[in-house]
Amino acid sequence: MALLALLILATLVVSFVLLATSEPLIATNQKLVAQARALAESGIERAIWALNNPTDPNGLPNPLPGTVPAPYDGSAAIPLSVNGTYVGSVFVTVSNGANANERNVAAVGWAPATTASAAARQKIQATVYQFLFKASPPPAALLTRGAMNVDGQVNIDSRADLTCGARDGTWSTGATSVGGSADVYGADGNSTSNQSAGPGVTDVRQLVTDSAFSPFVLKSGDLDGLKAIAKANGTYFSGPSVKTLTFNSGNKLPNGVVYIDTVSGDNIDKGGPGTTPTPDLANVTIQGAAEADPSGTFSGMIVVAGNLNISGSFHMRGIAYAVGTLVLAAGGGGQLDGAVISQNIRNASATTVDSGGTSATFNFNCGYVSNPGGQMPQTFTVQPGSYLEVSGSS
Repeated sequence: MALLALLILATLVVSFVLLATSEPLIATNQKLVAQARALAESGIERAIWALNNPTDPNGLPNPLPGTVPAPYDGSAAIPLSVNGTYVGSVFVTVSNGANANERNVAAVGWAPATTASAAARQKIQATVYQFLFKASPPPAALLTRGAMNVDGQVNIDSRADLTCGARDGTWSTGATSVGGSADVYGADGNSTSNQSAGPGVTDVRQLVTDSAFSPFVLKSGDLDGLKAIAKANGTYFSGPSVKTLTFNSGNKLPNGVVYIDTVSGDNIDKGGPGTTPTPDLANVTIQGAAEADPSGTFSGMIVVAGNLNISGSFHMRGIAYAVGTLVLAAGGGGQLDGAVISQNIRNASATTVDSGGTSATFNFNCGYVSNPGGQMPQTFTVQPGSYLEVSGSS
C-alpha cells in the first residue's frame, strides 16, 4: 500500500514538474500572440490616421501617389513602445481599393521583434473608405442612368453654389429631353438651357458614358456603410412593408440617413446582374408634408434599394438616391437642395421630372451632398465587414 501510494505521488510530482516547465512557455507564446495582434491593430489605426491627415509630413496624400511612400509601402518596420519599453514592430501596406473612395490596408505585427528566434506574427487587413460624395461630389444637381424627361414648371439649377467647383445642371447616360416651361442651368452662367456631351460645364449633359457615370454610383461597400448608420439611428426599413412604403403627413420622414432596403435586406444584384427578383425591390413614395422636422424641411440622405417616387410639396436638404427607377413629380413649391441620383440599375424606364403644372426647384448644393444631415463620416473609416484577421498568420 505504501509503495503504491509513493508510486502515485511520484507520478503526480513528475506531471507537475512537466507542467511547471511547459506552462510558462505556453503563457509566453499567448502573450506574444496577443501583443502581435495589438501591434497589427495599431498598424491599421496608424494607416487610418495617415489617410485622414494628408497634409501632415507623416500623412498620406489623397489620392495616393503612384508609389506609396515608406513606411506605408510595407518596406520598413514601425517600432512601437509602451511607457518607453519596446514591445515590437509593425509593417503597414496601404494601396488603392476597388473604388476611388476606398483604400486597402494590411498590417503585420511582430512581437517581440522580426529577428527574434521565438517571435509571434499576426496579420490584419481591412478596407477603409470615405463617404463617396465627400470624396467625389456629384457633377450635377440631377443624375440618372438611362434617359431623362424634364417637363412642367421645373427649375434645375447649379449656378448658386460653386464651393465644389462648377457643376452641370443634369447628367444622363441616355438622351435628355427638356420641354414645357422647364429650365435647366449649369454653372456656366447661361441664361437659357443648352445641351452638350463635350467638355466644359453645361446645362444638360446627355449620352454620358457608363465609365464616366460609374464613379458616382454607390457600390456595395458604400451601401453597407449607410445601412450601418441607418440601423444605429433607427431609420432602417426592410421586410414586406417596403414593397409599398409611403411617407406622408401620417408617416413622417425623420432627419438623417434613411435607408429603405430590399425585402430580403440584400443589396440589389450583389450576386450579379439580374440576380435579385423584382418583387424583392422596395417601392417608396414620398409625398408632401412628409418632413418630420418642425422646419418643414427634411435634412439628410434617402437611399432606396428599389424605386422612388417623390411627389407634392416636399422640401429636402441632402441627397435622394434610388438604386432603381426615379420619378420626380414634386410640385406646389417643392424644393430639393443638394442632389438627386437615379442609378436605375435595371434601366427599366426613363427618369421623369415633371412638376405637374406647378413649380418645383432642384438646386445643387455642395455642403448638403458632402455631408447630408451632418451624419456622414468625413474621414476614412473601416468599411463594415472588411476587418479581417488573416488565419494562420501567427
